[in-house]
Amino acid sequence: MQRPIQTYTDNYGQTIEFTIPSPHTKICINISGGADSAILLYMLIRYCEKYIPTAEIHVITSANSIKGWKNAKWSTTVVDRILQIFYYTTLIKSHYTFYSDDQRRSELDDAEKMIKKRTGITFTIHGTTQNPPLEVSKDFGLEQFKGRDPGHGRTTMSNGFYVHARYMPFMNADKRMVAYLFKQFNMLEELFPFTRSCEWQKGNTTARIDAPEFYVDVANPGDKHCGECWWCKEREWAFGRL
Repeated sequence: MQRPIQTYTDNYGQTIEFTIPSPHTKICINISGGADSAILLYMLIRYCEKYIPTAEIHVITSANSIKGWKNAKWSTTVVDRILQIFYYTTLIKSHYTFYSDDQRRSELDDAEKMIKKRTGITFTIHGTTQNPPLEVSKDFGLEQFKGRDPGHGRTTMSNGFYVHARYMPFMNADKRMVAYLFKQFNMLEELFPFTRSCEWQKGNTTARIDAPEFYVDVANPGDKHCGECWWCKEREWAFGRL
């Protein structure tokens, strides 16, 4: 039996569809500690509690020096907060964090395969969004990032290429959709403050030297947002706040 598809349309005409297709019940979700994956985890638990009560959710986090290792801390903060919001849920079965000196898709793929071998997951879900319109990205100091720019042509669902199905429901919408979802679920105060998008990189010798436009020369913001890196600007553009 096919499961329901939930449709959301924001104030800018962007529409996403959210579902966990049959027969998947063992699901892996990538959590970074940022707003995108946080609201996605909220939506996933909300959906599974109603339609797949026997689901098993396994959380995976890639902690790396590119993000100052802070995604290890903030992903845990997000998961802890979600467990407070869904006080009685038993759906989350594990949270696996691996550490790397860079952001390598191949390492995430390998980690997902390992989780699949250990838990039998057949479905992975990611909160990747589309970039803002190009003229907005340029204002943030980024000329072009083709992999996520509008018109990228990537699908929201990949079946089999990664050995298991990989789902990116936000892939064809920018972060304004994420802001809409936080408002839609009344999570702007309940969950959003527990997320962090900043990727401040001053003085980090392992920063991606091939993309210096991502990083800024400002004081270390600690656990706050620097307000000047590309990701901070994208967050503030969409939410009107950091």
